[in-house]
Amino acid sequence: MAWSNNAFYIIFLGQILLTSWYFPRQILGRMQQVLDTYPPSTYPKLYPRPIEEYKIAQWKFRMVNRVVLGLGFVILFAVMFLIDHSTFADDGYISEMFPAAYGMIQFLPLMALELSEFSQMKLMRKANASTVRKAELTRRGFFDLVSPLLFVVTLAFFAGALLFDLYVHNFEFRWGHDTMERAVVLTLTNLMLVGVGTFTLFTRTRDPHQSAADRARKVSASLTSLLYCSIALSVFFVTAAADDMYDIDFLDAILMSVYFQAVVWMSLGYLLRNIRIEDIDFDVYKSDVAVT
Repeated sequence: MAWSNNAFYIIFLGQILLTSWYFPRQILGRMQQVLDTYPPSTYPKLYPRPIEEYKIAQWKFRMVNRVVLGLGFVILFAVMFLIDHSTFADDGYISEMFPAAYGMIQFLPLMALELSEFSQMKLMRKANASTVRKAELTRRGFFDLVSPLLFVVTLAFFAGALLFDLYVHNFEFRWGHDTMERAVVLTLTNLMLVGVGTFTLFTRTRDPHQSAADRARKVSASLTSLLYCSIALSVFFVTAAADDMYDIDFLDAILMSVYFQAVVWMSLGYLLRNIRIEDIDFDVYKSDVAVT
């Protein structure tokens, strides 16, 4: 179907720009805002490394995302003009391999940035020579940080995805069947999200100076984004089951691209929208402030 191919080109262009241009641009802007507004001369605890290393890290993140951005346009051009679609998909349609493989590549710079944050916090703890500590007297529970309604909705989508898959296949549930395989993948992926959420909720504060309010806000945003990702995953698995019933193979590549964009928007996008630099207490990073 020519219209589905044309729709894919537009949607895949959105995937390229959203994950490898728009969000990296937002992140780099926040980095520069912190450097300009909270310099090491006034906020020395925020910079366990020389300031030049942070500028180099910014440059590397920008360059890597530009390379990935360029790769996306190469893939789009190849799919549009150079590739015989039937070579890559038995049904003759554009394969979901393209948005899936490229989406994984797009996540690599973001994963590297997350790992660099772990290194940053480790150095901050090592450089923290203060013996003064402050702690929250009341520990926040899961539902103090996450909407109970959103949690129930997430469970409902998970159960709905499993039940819909069973319904599509006449409740046939045996090893090796598509329903069983999808149920296992969906369950294991959600268990992984539970593991990440548990680590986020109960692990000790990585930033030795972060205020209790800032930590609670960050943990709340992280847990909420995980729930949204779980919902997006359930919806994607519903479309996979619907493919078996309604023969919508021509939408596979489109749905895969939409799924990746939804995950990025609901995870990284949610965090950026809800953890604003203006709301963070940077006074804790001044040299004359006790460690939180």
